[in-house]
Amino acid sequence: MKRVLFLAALVLCLVGCNKETSREVVLAETPEGRPFHFMPIYEDGVTDITITVAWPTGWAYRPELNPAVPYVAAEAILSGGTKQLAPQDVMELFNDKNSRGHFYVRANHAIGELSFPKEHIDDVVSIASEMLASPQFDQAWVDRVKRGIFANQTQSQTQTAHQMWALARQTVLGQGPLNNYLSLPNLDDINAVSVDDLRRWHAETVVQDAAAIAVTGAISREDAGKVIDQLVSSLQADQPKSVPDVDANFAPKTILLHLPEAEKTTLGLLGQLPSTSQGGDLVDLLALGFFERSGSGPLFDAVRTDLRASYGFQAGYSNYDRANRVMFVAGEVETAKLAQATDVIRTTYESYRTAPDFTGFDEFRRGIAGGFRKNVLYVDVAARTILEFALDARDPSGAPDLGDYLDSITAQTVQERLASVYPSGDDLIVVAASPDASALPGACVVTAIEQVAQCP
Repeated sequence: MKRVLFLAALVLCLVGCNKETSREVVLAETPEGRPFHFMPIYEDGVTDITITVAWPTGWAYRPELNPAVPYVAAEAILSGGTKQLAPQDVMELFNDKNSRGHFYVRANHAIGELSFPKEHIDDVVSIASEMLASPQFDQAWVDRVKRGIFANQTQSQTQTAHQMWALARQTVLGQGPLNNYLSLPNLDDINAVSVDDLRRWHAETVVQDAAAIAVTGAISREDAGKVIDQLVSSLQADQPKSVPDVDANFAPKTILLHLPEAEKTTLGLLGQLPSTSQGGDLVDLLALGFFERSGSGPLFDAVRTDLRASYGFQAGYSNYDRANRVMFVAGEVETAKLAQATDVIRTTYESYRTAPDFTGFDEFRRGIAGGFRKNVLYVDVAARTILEFALDARDPSGAPDLGDYLDSITAQTVQERLASVYPSGDDLIVVAASPDASALPGACVVTAIEQVAQCP
């Protein structure tokens, strides 16, 4: 009897030891040998699964290629239907099954995301794999996609803030292919996209070898591996293209884009931060968020109290690509107060960078950490978070605990980060777009963004 009980206990132990732990991120491998990051979620009420795949691409860095192609391709792939199903039929099928697909492009990667309830895994994955492997790129549908992108870009380029950010990108990146990809300054590039261009981009980009894959949700490791193979094994085996280094220039300068017909003035101050692959981005989130916080932050006080203005400014960071990250302080200003606003914001930023007052920081940090704890509980958010860690070659195992990590960051850590990696106020680039050419004395005034190269 004792022997029977011992063997039963041993069996239970082995079963328990092999059981996958809910919300634990592990590096796994598909049956066909593809590595992926896996985080199962075995909890009551969780029935969704999210799969996200990032393919490396160098299209944005090649001057001979049309920079609008990736945007058109990404939208057309998952909206263009299959050989058997029209676009509207695919949309209705996904809606009926409470499923969704998303495909988007960045400078370094094309990223596909698929979310669905576990009971619909066979139907959804089968359709998605067909759309990935054999996108239709029907000419009429492609033309529809192009018209939508063209209309959006045309409308955006009438906005003063859009022009200011385009000015900033060209100031930092120069008039090269990466800048053209991010800004699409020539709208004719959108109209010039051909079906042959889309097929070339697809053949070079959406291939079997991915940069990173993440799977989360109500699925086993074994099934997750099978689904990944089903999604990508029919793709071409072409090697993804390499990405060259970009010679970004963050040297301080002051540039004003004169827009005589503009109804408002937009101001931006920006500088370089280390890439996210070096870590520290969550410290940056707290540093810049505490600086700008509504109602009591130094930036808020400077704009409302010193400038007596009702408009607001934002502080944050963004990636031009994985290697080039920019911090910014930006917002709308009264044209007559542009010079004053520049001085006040620069001085306020420098005071915060060198001698911050962290009164109220603990409460602010707890609020941000609580938001992260809540958001990462969602299956799709967890998958995206894991993927971003993987793309930065950082250990994704801590992704489920980002809220706890944020809550452990001290004011001293933020202060040390501000002092060690943030540019001084005098080293910031100042860009403005305004209807008044004389609103910012000492600025290099241009009437077209491409004239930035003439500014010292």
